[in-house]
Amino acid sequence: MARKPGRRRGIGAIALLVLGVALIGGPIAFMLSSFTATHQSGDSMRPTVMPGDLILLRKDPTEVRRGDVVIYDSGEWGMQGPILGRVVAVGGDRISYALGNATLTLNGQPLDEPYVNGAPGDGGVPFDVEVPKDRVFILGDNRGNAADSRFHQDTNKGTLPESAVTGVEEGQGSPISMGFGLALFAGICLLPVAVGLGISARVVRRRKPVPAAVRP
Repeated sequence: MARKPGRRRGIGAIALLVLGVALIGGPIAFMLSSFTATHQSGDSMRPTVMPGDLILLRKDPTEVRRGDVVIYDSGEWGMQGPILGRVVAVGGDRISYALGNATLTLNGQPLDEPYVNGAPGDGGVPFDVEVPKDRVFILGDNRGNAADSRFHQDTNKGTLPESAVTGVEEGQGSPISMGFGLALFAGICLLPVAVGLGISARVVRRRKPVPAAVRP
């Protein structure tokens, strides 16, 4: 049985179309279920996150690490609304600052904080905290204008439970972000190729066969 003209092109077009849709739809569905986006309204994280910046956050993180930029529930401090901050110490760490020091001290060593706006001790609040297990100590990068762990030392030494962290920032250069970006780009590129193959297959199918020359 003879194959219809353009059949292979048609099959190829359908395969590329399905693959392209999967590469676009898969990452989008995962992003919607696992990530959330929010705008920063204050300047407590300046200059890392400026007012009005859109931040991509991984929801319900299984691990919170030192240096993570997080959004957290400050209800334990009697405050309202989620707040953006940076985890500077986790369970088992000792974090401290004495007035006049150039840096914070983490586990007996100076803490390098290139992200801080101004001096690490801006705000003038000394502290010396041993962070309990499964809790975190959170500060804003803009130390002179951040209502963070330093101002709530009368409540669990200013620490919050890890469960209070509801999202961790997923930077644009992270492997997940780059992987999703590549998948979306590949899917978008495949769609016009699939459409082109489909049109080509349809044209071939509609083309009338040229009658064979009759020999005398």
